[in-house]
Amino acid sequence: MTIDFARTAGKGLRLARSAFFGSSLVLAGLAPALSATRVEAPVDLATAASYAVLADGAITNNGNSVINGDVGVHPGTEVSGFPPGVINGQRHAGDAVAERAQSDLTVAYKDAAGRTSSRTVGPELQGQTLTPGVYKATESAKLDGTLTLDAGGNPNAVFIFQLDSTLSTAQNSNVRVVNSPGPACSIFWTVGDSATLGANTSLVGRIMAVNGITLQSEAKIEQGGALSRDGAVTLDTNAVSRSDCAAAGAPTRPPTAPASPTEPDPVADNEPPRRRGRPRQRRAPRRRGRPRRRRARRRQHRKRLVRRRLVRRRLVRRRPRLLCPLPPCLS
Repeated sequence: MTIDFARTAGKGLRLARSAFFGSSLVLAGLAPALSATRVEAPVDLATAASYAVLADGAITNNGNSVINGDVGVHPGTEVSGFPPGVINGQRHAGDAVAERAQSDLTVAYKDAAGRTSSRTVGPELQGQTLTPGVYKATESAKLDGTLTLDAGGNPNAVFIFQLDSTLSTAQNSNVRVVNSPGPACSIFWTVGDSATLGANTSLVGRIMAVNGITLQSEAKIEQGGALSRDGAVTLDTNAVSRSDCAAAGAPTRPPTAPASPTEPDPVADNEPPRRRGRPRQRRAPRRRGRPRRRRARRRQHRKRLVRRRLVRRRLVRRRPRLLCPLPPCLS
């Protein structure tokens, strides 16, 4: 009996040990997959999110460029070529608002460039289909064709490209986003040097470059912008649109005009004056009959008490008592 029990216990221990090691191997095999599917948080640009074009030195335009978003430059003050270019937003040249935007751009650049990359790309980017994540290129990145970004049905998909050197695109190159139920608001290109977009290039996302950004003829940037930390931005008949998500928090209700203080308000004039404090509670209606008699008796009783006090203080003479209160004695 004891030998059978020992054999059964040993077999159970061996099964438990094999199950433990098997689960450990399964978890070890799933670890890379779990790390690959890590969800990245979007980069917060703060006040720089409303800018479609932001530069350090100058912003120059040639041709009928259309900028959908704010335009700013600091510490420089030159914003030339508008018109014929059109700015559908605010213009800040060398003011405190542009200075704050440049400061927020520097913080956002360091945040995006300092994140841990999940894959290495480049130097050629065309012909690839990438899923959300952080991609790093140690050399100059070039695009001569189409780069596809697959959001996988996630409206908040985040793509971050960390380019240590330059970014250049050939003529008619294209960056397109597929399987995105909404606008692709979280695509960021951190460029350690300068960025040049060739003629008729269509790029999606925000370019955050350390040095200058040049857009050749008919090149366009959608859902992003051209943001330069320490250089200039040069445009030539381009279309640059900031992210649609940047204006999501703007108020949609039109402002109401305040009433003129000189015009009388008929409604306010006819209103009765309001009482301050706690409102009074209405009393119940008084009853007639016996309550009146009771009140009269109480008044007489109070009068007698007052007279007694006065008599005690010798302020009023005491009334003489009659020895015979009957009517014959009164006569």
